[in-house]
Amino acid sequence: MMGGTIQQVRITPDQAQILVEAVFRLSGISVAATKTDFLEHRINRLLRESGVGTVNEYVEHLRTAPAGPAALRLVEALTTHTTSFFREKAHFDWLAASGLPSVLAEGAGRDRPLTIWSAACSTGAELWTAGMVLDTFARNRSLRWDLVGTDVSQKILSKAAAATFDEDDILPIPDEMRRRYLLRSRSPVGGKPRYRIAPELRSRARLAWANLLDLPSNMTLTADIAFLRNVLIYFEPDDQLRAAAQVARRIRPGGYLLTGHSEGLASPPPGMTLVSPSIYRKE
Repeated sequence: MMGGTIQQVRITPDQAQILVEAVFRLSGISVAATKTDFLEHRINRLLRESGVGTVNEYVEHLRTAPAGPAALRLVEALTTHTTSFFREKAHFDWLAASGLPSVLAEGAGRDRPLTIWSAACSTGAELWTAGMVLDTFARNRSLRWDLVGTDVSQKILSKAAAATFDEDDILPIPDEMRRRYLLRSRSPVGGKPRYRIAPELRSRARLAWANLLDLPSNMTLTADIAFLRNVLIYFEPDDQLRAAAQVARRIRPGGYLLTGHSEGLASPPPGMTLVSPSIYRKE
């Protein structure tokens, strides 16, 4: 090494195959073993963070504990958590104009709490966006409501719970919502301000780890509206349908499932009907 440069390890095709198969078994997420540059970048960072010296040592951890801490860290390392506030804005426009009035007519918010579930919440931008839209809708209506966010990565869930974002992150948020739902940090990081979601939204949210392909049968969650967006692209077609069905089972009759606009399902989940592009209604 020269000038403090960290030596980068290389991954053989056999090692790559073992790694991506381990991720698929545990989470259903499909990563191509041929994406050598991506795998080496993520694995090198993982080795440094975990203190494991070689890829072979890491592979041995996976063999001895296929669902242990090393395997969970691998899933986190190879999962791309891309999200943003008001991503695919048409969904949130629909939520305010049609989705929320529809579930309100079914008794949500009055007979029982109205629940929105971000099933692959990543760092929380989708969850908090839904919360802003819902709180705006609920004002002057005396509604009871809550938010649920789940993800397969504990590390990412911690970021979602912290609910802290930088100035570039919050650009898509309308000014009025920024003033109402964001608190500016008194201590800038690297000379740049940081913003945190206001406590009245954070107090409404429950965050939990979940594997969408293997949701526990006793999971105490029933949602009126569930977002399942920008995650199905990481699943094989059969597992896309399986994940959607798992989420759909936890939606109340009259409720809705929203998928990403580029993640069309081969068929609607059981008991659901397509009512608009990427929006399904529970019968």
